[in-house]
Amino acid sequence: MYTGSLLAVAAAELRLVFGDSRADRGDKTAADRPEAPVPVAVGDIERVSAGRSQLLRFGASGPVDRLAEIVGQLSASAALFRHHRSTPELLEPVAIDEPLVHGTDLVTVQRYRGKTNERLTRAMLNIALAAAGIDPAHPAGIVLDPMSGRGTTLHWALAYGMDGVGIDIDGAGLDQQAIFLETWAKRQRLPHKSKRFRTGNAERRCLTFEVAPDRPTFKAGNGQRIQTFQADGGDRGLAIKRGTIDVVVTDLPYGVQHRGSVDAAAPQPADTVELLARSLPTWHRWLRPGGAVCLAWNTKRAGRRDVGRVLADAGFKPVIAAGGFSMSHTVDATIDRDVILARR
Repeated sequence: MYTGSLLAVAAAELRLVFGDSRADRGDKTAADRPEAPVPVAVGDIERVSAGRSQLLRFGASGPVDRLAEIVGQLSASAALFRHHRSTPELLEPVAIDEPLVHGTDLVTVQRYRGKTNERLTRAMLNIALAAAGIDPAHPAGIVLDPMSGRGTTLHWALAYGMDGVGIDIDGAGLDQQAIFLETWAKRQRLPHKSKRFRTGNAERRCLTFEVAPDRPTFKAGNGQRIQTFQADGGDRGLAIKRGTIDVVVTDLPYGVQHRGSVDAAAPQPADTVELLARSLPTWHRWLRPGGAVCLAWNTKRAGRRDVGRVLADAGFKPVIAAGGFSMSHTVDATIDRDVILARR
């Protein structure tokens, strides 16, 4: 992982999830801040060292039990401590839990070249949920990854108890995801049903998958559902209803070109900005009002200002933490990745 950048990513996630953020409309006034989904505020975040451990220290106001509940869902959380009331130099442990419907093996077991780091994907999902006004510890709704690969984002959605929609041009990757989900559900002995579609069907569907943690939940129709499509991520003709998506979370392609159609002879966008300019209006259409989009991209292919501009052109309002935020980290010699967050 991007070990040297982990604390910076965790600090940005902490600020954004707990509502210390605001929509950047030019004036940066308090009135521009989106409403926090949890009744806890944090501030004065700083890095500290404790032996071989690197920690974040922060101030918080609000119910401790709600703070602990949300912290347990953050991407880099291992433990939570508070200063002892009578002896401030001592630390008192605060119990945290990980409020997941399904275990993290759903996300971590798969290993393949090009897989986005699970922690980064989880951090992106958390800040997108918070920006959309959804409590990350009690999430509900639909997550869209329009460049889903083998489904890391969608699998986090399942683990959180949410539904997911994935789109990808690579049919082989979507098939591998379908096989993995079916095998995982069988090994976990979870009630589920799965339907795969023939390649080239009119709706370009690849998979519909439903699963629940127990049979009564499944029979009541209260499980989670995954749908995938083999198509370009900005194809407006897909069977996704307008205004039904709560958050869009995706890791954009790192190379210069991204295929824009199932047809290999079709025009291909030249770079990240062109790809976003083509796709964002469709994602804006699918998102509900107040929904959020969180993107990771290679900053060697496009600057933050350019990505922010194309988001604004498509009708999105970028979200920033007070004083700005960055989740920048190096992936390899050709990829420096960062994250941007915006609301519809």
